[in-house]
Amino acid sequence: SDLILLGYIAFLDPPKGSAAKAIASLKRSGVATKILTGDNALVTRKVCKDVALDAGEIITGDKLLGLNEEQLAELAEKTTVFARLSPSQKESIIIALQKRGHVVGYMGDGINDAPSMRASDVSISVDTAVDVAKESADIILLEKSLLVLEDGIIEGRKVFGNIVKYIRMGAS
Repeated sequence: SDLILLGYIAFLDPPKGSAAKAIASLKRSGVATKILTGDNALVTRKVCKDVALDAGEIITGDKLLGLNEEQLAELAEKTTVFARLSPSQKESIIIALQKRGHVVGYMGDGINDAPSMRASDVSISVDTAVDVAKESADIILLEKSLLVLEDGIIEGRKVFGNIVKYIRMGAS
C-alpha cells in the first residue's frame, strides 16, 4: 500500500502590513516591544524578521520552568521574544515586568490572551478578535493600521501632562 501525496495545506497568519512601521514608531516614542507567543521559536523568528524586530535570543516556555520570581523578572526585562508560552506564563511575565516598575500594554486577539490582557495595565485588541479578548480589552482598534498605537500614546501623554499641570495650578 503505497502512499501518494495528493496535496498539502499550509496555514499562514502574516503580520499586519503596518506592524514594522508601528514597532519602529513605538521605539522612537520610548516604548519597548516584546513578543509573548504560544507559537514555536522558528515561526516566531520569521515573523520578527518580517516586522524588522531584532529577536535576539528567543526564550521558550520550557526555559521558564523552575525560575524564581527574581530570575523571571530579570529575564523578562532583558529578553525581547518569548515563544512556546502557556497563557499563565505570558501573564507571569507581564506581572514580573510590572513589579519592576514597567507599565505594560498587551495586545491580543485570542482566548488564550484574556488572562494576560486582564493582568496588563492597558489591554488592546482588534475588532476582529474573539469576544472574550474584546471583552478583556481596554482599547479595541477599529482601524486596520497599527500606527494608531503611537498616536494613542502621544495623545495619552499630552492628556496626562495637562492633568498634572491643572493639579499643580489648583494645589498652589
